[in-house]
Amino acid sequence: MAGCGKEGPPLPPLRLVPAPVGEVSARRTASEVELRFVLPTRNQNGPGPVDLARVEIYAVTVAPGATPPDNREFFSKQWLVGTLEVQPPAEEGDPLPESAADPRPSPGDAARFVEKVTPEILAPAVRPEPEGRGQEPGGRGQEPRGRGQEPASGAQKPATAAAPAQATTEPAPTYPVRLYALRGVGRSGRAGPPAPRVAVPLVDPPQPPTHIEVTFTERAFSVSWFPPVLEVGAAPLAFNVYAADAPARPLNASPAAAAAFDEIRVRFDEEQCFAVRSVQTIQNIPIESAPSPPACVTARDIFPPAAPRGLTVIAAPEGISLSWDANTEADLAGYIVLRSDESGAAFQPLTPEPIRDTNYRDTTVQSGVTYVYRLVAVDKATPPNTSAQSEPERAVAR
Repeated sequence: MAGCGKEGPPLPPLRLVPAPVGEVSARRTASEVELRFVLPTRNQNGPGPVDLARVEIYAVTVAPGATPPDNREFFSKQWLVGTLEVQPPAEEGDPLPESAADPRPSPGDAARFVEKVTPEILAPAVRPEPEGRGQEPGGRGQEPRGRGQEPASGAQKPATAAAPAQATTEPAPTYPVRLYALRGVGRSGRAGPPAPRVAVPLVDPPQPPTHIEVTFTERAFSVSWFPPVLEVGAAPLAFNVYAADAPARPLNASPAAAAAFDEIRVRFDEEQCFAVRSVQTIQNIPIESAPSPPACVTARDIFPPAAPRGLTVIAAPEGISLSWDANTEADLAGYIVLRSDESGAAFQPLTPEPIRDTNYRDTTVQSGVTYVYRLVAVDKATPPNTSAQSEPERAVAR
């Protein structure tokens, strides 16, 4: 009874941190490394709207045989290569934003980060410990320097690490890798747990394809090319096709194994240019070549509609009635009715302009004369394309 209703000391406020970013993937080209990921929508350690102010991107180049830095060393200002600011989640009662042009992504959005490949990035900053040289107590081994040499102001210092971030059963690479790690940071500056690291091989990219050729049909472009010659034992190639004015994403959903791709919707009377990149996948990371020289074409609509079908003619006292099946072309302008007689004279149009209806009555006939009718379909191209003539049908005027 004495303790009933007694209040305890207040609990400290929960210091929220964002959950890890998700779906991290990497793509490397000859000139850049692109990371794609999805921003978290929840906190790692509590309820409520996610506390996410930015995503920090860290990277370091590790030489073959070197031990990657552990998280404590890796997540330091020395290896911070980029920051992505994030829109705060809207809270109930907040006024609507004055402009929808805020370029910052929101929680749950897909985001990307691009790092240019430079000579500095290709040079390893973490190297193996020299043989016969142990670590000094309380410190980390470094690559030997000349006597009295000091690092340049602002330069990254080569470093090694005592322990890897996680064990791996895969064989050690024989080439340097660019190691990336991402983590979200809350508005208080507290960092959440990092996403799994991504190791991008820093190998020479493959050569681009050559002899790019673009053809087109009524519905699609077809791009073909000559693959580059591979060295013996090299990883097989696939290919990505890009619109030359949109190099961020390939037009094909996945790299093409064949040296052709023909699922690009055609747009008439507009120049379109395409480039192709070779793709080698190494350690699950696609490595793309530089783009091929662009191949450009301006497609013209030279494809006529199908010949009309199902023509029926019926003579009546007031004239001869015609009806037929409708064509299905999306750019159909209409039909032209042609007429001749049994004398063998050339067919002449009865409708000077295309008609959209699928029926027509000829009231200019003379009783007792046999008339022969045909149809052609016309599209909206400039100049218009005209179909072949339909099968002829005859009727004797009453």
